[in-house]
Amino acid sequence: MGSIVLELQANAMDDSVSIQTLLRKAYAISIKLSVEDSKQWIEAEMNGYGAGKEVPMYRRIKGALQALNPVRGPIPVQVSDNDIEDTLSVFQFRQSIAEIEGIINKHGKGFFIPFTGSQLSSLQDLFKSEYQFRLSFSATSLIPIVDNVRNIILRWALRLEKEGVTGNGLSFSSDEINKAHMSTNINIKNFQGVLGDVTDSELTQNLEMTINESNNFAELAEYLSKHNVPENDIAELQHAIENDGTISATGQLGSNVSSWIGNMCSKAASGSWAISLASAANVLGIGIAKFYGLS
Repeated sequence: MGSIVLELQANAMDDSVSIQTLLRKAYAISIKLSVEDSKQWIEAEMNGYGAGKEVPMYRRIKGALQALNPVRGPIPVQVSDNDIEDTLSVFQFRQSIAEIEGIINKHGKGFFIPFTGSQLSSLQDLFKSEYQFRLSFSATSLIPIVDNVRNIILRWALRLEKEGVTGNGLSFSSDEINKAHMSTNINIKNFQGVLGDVTDSELTQNLEMTINESNNFAELAEYLSKHNVPENDIAELQHAIENDGTISATGQLGSNVSSWIGNMCSKAASGSWAISLASAANVLGIGIAKFYGLS
């Protein structure tokens, strides 16, 4: 019997071999080598990413933000700030690979994900509209998730071989198991990027609003602090508000506050603000709108 690692390499390069088959074979290898981190990633791809689990970057898919006009039907929502637009339009797909493939096969004409609950209220406050909002995705938008998983497995199998871990049939020698434990290069998570924040990573995050009085910066500061905005960033927002002065009757935010919001979204994207990018615009939009008395 040949090497299971070399067999996995060949399977990963063969598009006729299903992703589920690759994952099961990779799972068996991770169990036999007792490489826990790799096993955890494989299990998450097989079973889905539950609440509190890190979501790989390749599972963050951008959709088209739409408002549902009861007369005209769906209309595209234009957001002038690119960071905020990305924040609102990206969805984290936590389903198992089998479910992802099911969505791809079932929704040949594309599919929609509606905003609900506090997420919907946040958007309605942000855009001053009572319309329903949703994200629209093309039929092929989830294919990169499947492709990335296949490529990650291939790179992992190639790295195992390079480290001298190939196996004999379904078995590995004690020397190979030791190599797998000693090497820092064969953790399968090394071959894909993940988001830094997990505690706030759900798109349907519940936002508590504790700002009751407009122009009360102390309440706004307390609200932002509860959502892990650092003190120095809160101080910068206070300066931005003071420099912008009173906003116009149209509710247009000043340039300094707008710049601060964009900077905070960038921090969320980089992981330096302890909140997910998918939640950042909602926290900022609700808080600042309440502060200015816009909602």
